[in-house]
Amino acid sequence: MSIYKKNESIYRNEAVDNAKTDSKGVEVTVIMPTYNCLEYLPKAVESVLSQNATLELIVIDDCSTDGSDEWLHQKSQQDARLKVIKGEHKGVSAARNLAIKEARGHWVAFLDADDYWYADKLEDQLAELKKHPSCILSFTEYDHFGEKGEYLGACFDFWPRFQKRVKAEGSVVCLSGEQKTSIYEENIIGTSTVVVKTSYLQAVEGFDETLFSASDWDLWLKISLLGDVLVHKKSTTNYLVRSNSISRNAERRIASVERILDRYRGDMETLNPECCAPAYARLYIAKAEAYQHQSGHYLSALNHYIKACSGLPTKRNLWALLSHFVKGAIHQR
Repeated sequence: MSIYKKNESIYRNEAVDNAKTDSKGVEVTVIMPTYNCLEYLPKAVESVLSQNATLELIVIDDCSTDGSDEWLHQKSQQDARLKVIKGEHKGVSAARNLAIKEARGHWVAFLDADDYWYADKLEDQLAELKKHPSCILSFTEYDHFGEKGEYLGACFDFWPRFQKRVKAEGSVVCLSGEQKTSIYEENIIGTSTVVVKTSYLQAVEGFDETLFSASDWDLWLKISLLGDVLVHKKSTTNYLVRSNSISRNAERRIASVERILDRYRGDMETLNPECCAPAYARLYIAKAEAYQHQSGHYLSALNHYIKACSGLPTKRNLWALLSHFVKGAIHQR
């Protein structure tokens, strides 16, 4: 049984949904958590306030110590659309949840303080959502850039299965039914590109703060069970890849991913029984790579590489298996 079946009436209540249109005409609430990002914060904020949409911007300052609070205070005095909330330094999920409770817009959009949007980002997404009333969540392609401004590629290029699935479609693709399981197979959604219907977001109570990692992926899977998902193949966002942005705690990160995969497995198998093998193959690769760097775990890593190749026999996975096998053979000589 679906984990949301018993609460289906709450999520399907269009009367509640329609009531979320704010009397003051706020179309979208933009939520931006920040922690010591003053170097990037002004550009991110300006990229929101320059969008052609009726919006409010809620910035959650999660106890920054770099002067962000002073800058935000001054900016909020200049532009009434900007509201600042003081976070409790409990992490990004808790910070976003604080703002979700305060959201007045019919839609909610997210942007991290070290990313920024391109012109017309919101206008384009909102226009397409109006054309696709079954869609309650929208996301877009985005560009990776390094700290020196070097272009590192577009997001969808890193997810070949998803790229192949939407390649033949137009510039905007509606994922419904079994197509939605592509979100389960590959964590393709960039949070800084998301626009989601506020009533659904609040009904599922936002991000799971108990997850160490991937709470955003968990939320998009949760939302996808309740409606269709709209994909924009046009890039709308500059995503900064920072050298210190990757979690060092691989074990806890992998545990979160496994928990999420197990949590939605039944629902996703109902939509598409073939989606689980490639989804878990990604988990096995992560486990193999973690074991590979631990002394005495050569066979454990090899076993997980084999399981990954069995579920998803791509050139990349097969090469990883071969490479690990060869290194082990050389080491044992």
